[in-house]
Amino acid sequence: MKKFMAVFMAVVIMLTVAVPAFAQKGDVTPVIVVGGVGTRPYYQNGGTQDEIRVFPPTPDVAEIVTIAAMGIVKTIVTRDSNCISEMVGKILESVFEKFKCNADGDSKYENVASVYYPLSIDNYEFDFYNEVPEVAIAGTVAQSIGAENTYFYNYDWRLDPCANAARLDKMIGQAKQKAGSDKVTLIPCSMGGVQTLAYLNEYGSDDIEKIIFMSSAHKGLLFVSEMFTGNIEFSQKNIFKYLSDFLNLGSEDIDDAFDMLCMYFGKAPYLALTFKIIDHYAKKLNNETTYASLRRVFGSMPGMWAFVCDEYFDDARAFMTDETTSQALLDKIDYYHNNVGSRADDILLDAKENGVSICVFSHYNRGSIPVTPTANVEGDYLIETPCTSIGATVAFTGETLGDDYVQANYCGGHNHISPDRKIDASTCLFPDSTWFIKYEEHVGCKYGSDFAQLVKELNDFDGQPTVFDFEKYPQFLKTDMKSMTLSPVTAKEPLTISGILSSIFAS
Repeated sequence: MKKFMAVFMAVVIMLTVAVPAFAQKGDVTPVIVVGGVGTRPYYQNGGTQDEIRVFPPTPDVAEIVTIAAMGIVKTIVTRDSNCISEMVGKILESVFEKFKCNADGDSKYENVASVYYPLSIDNYEFDFYNEVPEVAIAGTVAQSIGAENTYFYNYDWRLDPCANAARLDKMIGQAKQKAGSDKVTLIPCSMGGVQTLAYLNEYGSDDIEKIIFMSSAHKGLLFVSEMFTGNIEFSQKNIFKYLSDFLNLGSEDIDDAFDMLCMYFGKAPYLALTFKIIDHYAKKLNNETTYASLRRVFGSMPGMWAFVCDEYFDDARAFMTDETTSQALLDKIDYYHNNVGSRADDILLDAKENGVSICVFSHYNRGSIPVTPTANVEGDYLIETPCTSIGATVAFTGETLGDDYVQANYCGGHNHISPDRKIDASTCLFPDSTWFIKYEEHVGCKYGSDFAQLVKELNDFDGQPTVFDFEKYPQFLKTDMKSMTLSPVTAKEPLTISGILSSIFAS
């Protein structure tokens, strides 16, 4: 009897201790940060003595120089510019050979992969201060919910996003079980938006409590869309504007002077002929010889096709595929386009209707990649602002919407026009929960920054946060890259050297 009572009491005590522990776990909603393109390198024979990094590529310089020299000599001898195109194509394929997909859209080499982190981040050594933004964000939210409840989802972004969704679903299930939670929060960064939309299409939103999109490509990139339709342009103004935005040397006076020089050279009439010649030859190189290589390298990646905007898709499909294209690849890109890409808004609205809180971060005043006609669209170096904001009306670079511009949508009487009159957020899919950060880099969000603090507060917020809930963080913010602080955008920015000289050169 005593033995029985002893065992009975032991069981009671164990259950008494275990139940509160489980209940405490259930109070935490785990977070999964979904990475973007190139968040982690790809390796061939990773973890072995034969390991080779294949992305970002480690090109064979001697081979590239040899190909280039032969191409130039052949062009001079034959006077045929197609020789240059052939040279460009050979270099492209040489640099990315190990990273290619096969004709069906699967990795060409089975032993090429990126690092996958299946466990919570407390199982890995990350330097949050010096890591990529995705890892910094994970470290930030871990301050509130614990590293044991925080995950970093990395994946093979070359492959079919809808197939990748199975691995994300597995991580979601694991995170829920470990935390004793019935839902998770997703923080998709850059291409993580594509992966998240694919997941929502394949598995629904029942397991998701909140989504915080960070510079995400929800419905594609204009840059990739133009490239996949063969539309190349080298604009003098756009190239110098991009240089001005991209190069930050850390000294305000030097940066202001450099901005001024870039603005001057972007308009200099004596350079116009040079850039016309560059653009002319770029278009000559933009031919079937070059694009045959582009198709084999990037056109065979279903993940890259997910970056083609809906309105470009039919033209891109006609331009980047032909009768030799594998039906397996066509099935993958068509499935994503028909079920995810063209239905992105509906997928997100359905998730919202199902109780998912959705927040969006979009950045501007950093320019777009200057090799297509859409390079005059505001961006964050990589993705255009109308894309990351899911539909904002945005003035072209160097311009405003104008003093007489009227907000497009009523939105309950809320003002959604930025004080600098660059953005009308009323046309966003979620105008009340979309934040814009001027001067911020793509994704951004360094560990210990105001931006990271805002993301943390959004994650901690109970329910659906809006741009009206945080006095310190209104809808339109600007970042100071040195101090890593945020402040409200004002109607007139403080005058700088570049600002004063810009007005002089403009006149």
